[in-house]
Amino acid sequence: MLSLVPSLTAWLPELILSVGAMLVMLAGAVSRRVQPIAILTGLTLIAATAALWYVTGLPAIDGFFGLIALDSLSLAFRWLALGVILLTVLMALSGAEVEPRWAGEYLGLLLAVGVGLMLMAEATHLLMAYVAMELVSLSSYALVGLSRDARSSEAALKYVLFGALASGIMLFGMSWIFGMTGALDFARIQQAAQHFTPEQTSMSLTAVTLVLVGLAFKISMVPFHFWTPDVYEGAPIPVTAMLSVGPKAAGLALFARLIATALAPLWASMMPLLMVLTIVTMTVGNVVALVQTNVKRLLAYSTIGQVGYLLIGLVINTAAGRQAVLVYLVAYLFMNLGAFACVTAVCSESRNESLDAFRGLASRSPVLAACLTLFLLSLAGIPPLIGFIGKFLLFGAAIQAQHMTLAVAGAINSAIALYYYVQVIRQVYLAAPASATSVLKPGLAIRVALGICSVGTVWFGVFPNFLVLVMASRS
Repeated sequence: MLSLVPSLTAWLPELILSVGAMLVMLAGAVSRRVQPIAILTGLTLIAATAALWYVTGLPAIDGFFGLIALDSLSLAFRWLALGVILLTVLMALSGAEVEPRWAGEYLGLLLAVGVGLMLMAEATHLLMAYVAMELVSLSSYALVGLSRDARSSEAALKYVLFGALASGIMLFGMSWIFGMTGALDFARIQQAAQHFTPEQTSMSLTAVTLVLVGLAFKISMVPFHFWTPDVYEGAPIPVTAMLSVGPKAAGLALFARLIATALAPLWASMMPLLMVLTIVTMTVGNVVALVQTNVKRLLAYSTIGQVGYLLIGLVINTAAGRQAVLVYLVAYLFMNLGAFACVTAVCSESRNESLDAFRGLASRSPVLAACLTLFLLSLAGIPPLIGFIGKFLLFGAAIQAQHMTLAVAGAINSAIALYYYVQVIRQVYLAAPASATSVLKPGLAIRVALGICSVGTVWFGVFPNFLVLVMASRS
């Protein structure tokens, strides 16, 4: 029991979120009033933030008998996961798609997702990685289906079917790896893989490919992205926002840890295929986004394109690449969740998710229009916003590693993405409103989320040194 004390201490934020999730869902079963449930959720997030601040100063350890790594890399992603859940909760409190009587389940499941995201970044054992991914997946399935319309139910069903298939394929690959190495922890798999014969290496590549199917599904990498636009369109907007950032960041963290350990001996054989998939992912996401008229589907394909950019930093497999991924994930947290906060405000008021809902937004809410423009330009990589810093570091790391093809593909796709982002901005400022509409006044929670995201997008874009130095120490 005493040996678990250091692990439990270092894992205190996740413990608080886990207990908080259960209490929030229990409170939802006892009371159908939103206010006490929201207060309990807020107290849980405040306590988890304080605990994470405390454990930041603790030394790195291998927790729970080597199942997880509580180190500098996982610490960065734990902060990211907590930020995602905090901003999503703020959006959820202002969204109108989920009935108030489901508030306990809604907010409790969001806290549970936060635990799963943190575990994915910490996992150093295949079964722990699987458990973490399933915690995120099962909670997400329920969250997607919480809305009141038929689209939500359809999206949840599609998500479950695709997710179950991806999980089964991943487990099959894990069984192969265990059969070949006799191990499930990343370090022992790496040691065994270093002594593989050519025949064993060929078999192991098949097994690793099967495992990566589950990760590729989670991060929406082509060709495992087909679920993304349908699920994003049917889910409540705050849930869509969470899915667009949280699982992507956690999946990339797990991928980075696999590359550095278990997959290191096989990386030279895997890298060419992943390089091609990286280019295809960013291209498919950005090109298909050009013809979207539903804002949630547009941002879904935008997410796929953004994943392509992030994969550049992992595929080149250098310290500069990993640092760039961490910086860009922080940028993506602020600018993408900020964009979804704007979408939540507009669509909750208009009950319309088409781009027409944004016509003349500047005349209805100049501040909201300015915030949306800020986030979209940052997603496009326009200086001096944080999105530009992230892309500059990613493409620069690719050039430094002599991967010019990735850098050029990223730059071309950024230019393509700029077109559909500007199309939304054109609707906001240059198009007349479709009908006479009242002034749009977002709720307090949305205004707080917009303020946090706007400050982060501008501040770290103009003054990036602190963020870059901190992420350099984590990579």
